[in-house]
Order: sequence, then structure tokens, then C-alpha cells
Amino acid sequence: MIKVTRAVLAEAIFAFAFLLLGLFVLYDAFTLEEPGVYSVVSPKTFELIIGFFTTFVALLLIIQVLRGKLGIAEGTEAGAAQLRPDIKTMSIVFIAILIHIVLLEPAGYIATASLTFFGVAYAFGSRKYLKDILISFAFAVIVYFVFSKGLRIFLPDGIFENLLGLARKVEG
Repeated sequence: MIKVTRAVLAEAIFAFAFLLLGLFVLYDAFTLEEPGVYSVVSPKTFELIIGFFTTFVALLLIIQVLRGKLGIAEGTEAGAAQLRPDIKTMSIVFIAILIHIVLLEPAGYIATASLTFFGVAYAFGSRKYLKDILISFAFAVIVYFVFSKGLRIFLPDGIFENLLGLARKVEG
């Protein structure tokens, strides 16, 4: 019998939440409408791979928790004092991701991803603002180009996509 401590409860909640995430991704993959073009590799393929992998790992985690094998934070030893979570860093990353969700459609992928990448870099301590925004912008342009032009998985267009001539041409 497993003694239910805060650590066991925390790991069980995490494993269960991870399982729910995997099941949600699988549900979304099975209900995803595919584009009219036949393709062996489609957005649904990637979503199925991620959903099955996430669900499988979550089930393994649940089994480990039920067997009493709990994780030990990396870099700590049994009995050592635990560091408190860095709420400031986690909050900045959370806000950057929330901004990404809210602005993706209205602002377009490149602007939103640049802002998100910059926010995460700032959260983790980088204070080279010009360098960070340039790298964020370049990375967002490369990702947009690879997905939209290479894989034909279209990301939302915005001002930068239009300025750079990368936006989709809408016929009609």
C-alpha cells in the first residue's frame, strides 16, 4: 500500500493531467478535418504521433507512481532542502504564452511568435534586448517559411507576412 503524501499526490495529479492532455490531443486528431488534398503526411499525422506518445508516457508515469517510484528533482539529494519555485519566471512565461494565444489570429504568426520568444528569453534572464528580438524575429520567419512554404501547413498571416511577401494569396 502506498502512503499518500504531498509528493505522491503531486506526482499523481501531474501524471493524470498529462494523460488528459494526451487523450485531448488524440480526440482533436481524430476529429480534425483534413485539407482536400491527399497527402501521406498531414497535420493529423503529427497530432496522432504526439497524442499517442503523450498518452503512452502518461500511462507509464501513472504506473510508476502506483508502484511507489517517485521522481527526485535533478541535482538534489535525499534530505537536502528544496528550492522554492520561481514564480516570477513561471509567470512571465505563462503571460508570454497567453499573449501568443490571444494575438495569433489578429497579429499573425511572425509578430506573435517573435513576441513570445522574446518574452521567454526575458523570463530566463536574457537582457540583450536587441539581440533577443532579432533572433526571435529571425526564428519566427524561418518557422513560418518552413511550415507555410515547405510543408504547406499555413500559419496565420499578419503585417510582417505581408511586408515580407510571405502571405498567402487569397483567390476569389
